[in-house]
Amino acid sequence: MKLTRKGKFVIALFIILVIGSTITIYVKSRLNQFNVNVQEKIGTKEEQKESVDKIKNKKPLSIAIFGVDTDEKRDEENIGQRTDSMLIASVNPKEETTKLLTLPRDTNVYINDIDRNEKIAHAYAYGGAKTAIDTIKNNFDIPIDGYITIDMDGFEEIIDIIDGIEVTSNASFSFNGSTFKEGKKTNLNGKQALDYVRSRKQEGAGGDEGRTARQRQVIEAVSQKVTKSKNVITLNKILKASEKNVKSNYSAGDFKNLYESYKKGANHIDKLSLDGMNQIEDDGIWYFEPDEQSKKTIIEEYKTNLQIDT
Repeated sequence: MKLTRKGKFVIALFIILVIGSTITIYVKSRLNQFNVNVQEKIGTKEEQKESVDKIKNKKPLSIAIFGVDTDEKRDEENIGQRTDSMLIASVNPKEETTKLLTLPRDTNVYINDIDRNEKIAHAYAYGGAKTAIDTIKNNFDIPIDGYITIDMDGFEEIIDIIDGIEVTSNASFSFNGSTFKEGKKTNLNGKQALDYVRSRKQEGAGGDEGRTARQRQVIEAVSQKVTKSKNVITLNKILKASEKNVKSNYSAGDFKNLYESYKKGANHIDKLSLDGMNQIEDDGIWYFEPDEQSKKTIIEEYKTNLQIDT
């Protein structure tokens, strides 16, 4: 039984672009059956064409990466999904560099669709990827060419498929029935891994900063384990889990070109983060307020990788 090009590509894409690490396994086979769940276009037809042309011409590209929760109660009440994690990646194929910026979910931003400020994690719930992308553009002055959305339930499924991962806990805390001790190596199944990366408000969890560090730990652990796997059956299971939990505005052909032209950009990934502070605003809600100088510096670095003058 051979892993199809579709399978090899989706696994590579999931690890490289969504997980933010590199993988070189199984990438030279057939790709003609790849079936990404295209949800919506973003921007005008001209803007969509410009984005696709960038891929064809191997120009620097800016991609938004959303990790969303499927909550049964929110689904029953027809309430949109909130982003559990939000990252943006600027990939420069010529320089072979990627700038990966995590946007704290509590960041205080203006959301145009509702004409008020809320946490950036809420933007996706109000209008899907388009509203989330518009919010990033308007608040950070950063262009976004395309997006990839991953349902976090699929991430849990993938971790179970690879028989769990091992991490060294960066904090001592308990969450949702799972307990972690700082400095202790722990084997995590899918559910435990999501508990580990989702916790932020619990005592000892370290807030958004601790949570972001744990997300990176789990991402790298999954990447390393998938990369080492040579079991075709396991890889095909990962493929199926990835396909049904991935949405994007790009077509299968776009993804093929994206992988072939931009894979070397994942060889050098700089992980960026915003400095700032958490504080209660006039509405009585906690927000993360980015430090303006840090925000300016990070945006300049991100846009420079896109070859945009700042």
